[in-house]
This record gives sequence, C-alpha cells and structure tokens, in this order.
Amino acid sequence: MRLSTVAAVVLVAVVGAPAHAAVKRAVAPCDVGSCDVATALADPCPCELATSHARYVRCVAHAAKGLAADGTIARHCRRRLVRFAAHTACGVPNTAICLVPTSTCADDGTCTNDPNTDCDVDTDCGTQCETTTPDKCDAANGIATPQTGTCETADCFSPSGAFLE
Repeated sequence: MRLSTVAAVVLVAVVGAPAHAAVKRAVAPCDVGSCDVATALADPCPCELATSHARYVRCVAHAAKGLAADGTIARHCRRRLVRFAAHTACGVPNTAICLVPTSTCADDGTCTNDPNTDCDVDTDCGTQCETTTPDKCDAANGIATPQTGTCETADCFSPSGAFLE
C-alpha cells in the first residue's frame, strides 16, 4: 500500500471522515449584508439615487468586481452580493425602508414601554424595520432610510445604528 492510502485509511479510522474532507480549504463567509459592504456600495451605487431597480442591480454587479479585487468581499461572494442587491428596495418606485417606532414618548420625556428610558421623539424608544410606502412610513411616525434598500443594512446609515434595537 502506498503511504497516502495508509494515511487516508488511518484518518478515516481515527477521525471518522474521509481524507479529502480534512484537507478541505476554509472558505471566508459571505457577509454581504454587513455595514462595511453597504458603505462600500454607497459611493458607486447610491440606493437613494437609483433610477430603476435593474440599473441598481447592474451597478452592484459591476461594483462587486471592484469590492472583490480590493478585498472588501471574497471573490466567491460576488454573485451573492448581486442576489442581495436584487432583493433590495433600491430603485423600486414608491417603496421605503422605514424605521417604525415600537413605543411612544410620553409627555414627561420617558418611553411608555420603559419609564427609565428618556426620549425626545417616539423613535428614541425603539424601532422595527419595515418595507412600506413613504406615505405609510410618515403615517406611522417612522423614519425613512433612503440610503439603504434593506432592513438588514438600515442601521448602517443611522447615527451609530441608534434607530434599531
């Protein structure tokens, strides 16, 4: 028997896995919804300026090549980033990513859901993210986030991520 065959048999016997599984290379995760990626896309493909959804997705496809080249994303993540962009609201008419308050700010300047928390406006008491129309966002006293096309990245463009719990 050759040495490599013996080593593979021993590895399977000891570890319980085929030798090729043990040699498998670690692949970097594709965190395409991270703030690093969202802010890297903000310059070449600003969501709030997208004139159509298709153009936005096409812009992200081109930008993904550059993000992979400079190491912002792994090369194997480019396709996943384009799929992520395809599920955003960027360039979709009459659509807003809205941070809707989960409670109200009482007259005494504290949140009704937590009297120990001071507030100036309802959104200081916590928010939840929804994809809705701008009119419905306004009616709910929400904050529209034009810089982002998803709830996943909405906190990337709010001051310190303070609008999301």
